[in-house]
Amino acid sequence: MWKFSGNVQYACDCCSYSDSISIEDFDVECVGGSERGMGQENIYEVSYEFDCIKCEDTIFLSFEVSEYPEGLLNFVTNNSKGVETLGEPCIEHLREIYSAEDLLLFYESIQELVTALKMSPVLVREITARDFEEVVTEIFRAKGFEVDLTQRTADGGKDIIAIHTDSLGIRNKYFIECKRYAEDNKIGVALVRALQGVKNTKDGPNKTILVTTSTFTSGAKKFVEHEASSKWDVTLADYDVLVRWLNDYKEA
Repeated sequence: MWKFSGNVQYACDCCSYSDSISIEDFDVECVGGSERGMGQENIYEVSYEFDCIKCEDTIFLSFEVSEYPEGLLNFVTNNSKGVETLGEPCIEHLREIYSAEDLLLFYESIQELVTALKMSPVLVREITARDFEEVVTEIFRAKGFEVDLTQRTADGGKDIIAIHTDSLGIRNKYFIECKRYAEDNKIGVALVRALQGVKNTKDGPNKTILVTTSTFTSGAKKFVEHEASSKWDVTLADYDVLVRWLNDYKEA
């Protein structure tokens, strides 16, 4: 298992403004390939288009990368426009993860665990409930939230307290409840009602979020849409949403 990694330093041709961008922020598309003597050769376009921060001229960073044989870098062609560049994509080999046992054996930090789950998201259902809470906490932390993973209690409703300060300095509080369930164990309306009740407590949050590795019953979804005081009060984040969060994760 591998991924493209590295950093590209660039200097704008128009104004000479310079900066560095991680290859992890680039778009990667397989644009062709052919069968050769040692197996399949795959050709990738690794690209990132944006406007220069200083002069707003369009910059197009683009590399054609050949993977051949499998898992090895054959060549890189720089097709960038509007810039001088230093650095190019390289191939980083990742630990092979086959089970949650492998996952928990290999990771040395919560950041490594989240990164591993990006590659094998289905294993999120097999980690411990507390590890799942830590994963969600790290996802919000990486997005700039102040996060507090609470002590284990029977109260429910606030596994994580997350506070976000927007560009105007306005602070919003979120209570996040995490449920690490099996795929076919849907969350019903009772838990959603309880979460709605937590929002109305003293010093409660502006919003509550229920995130799960499974999904929600139609009754739970109906409650949020039609029975809660406002559909803005509660967000239901199922497995598909969680996978999108994992894919978007970048260690801060």
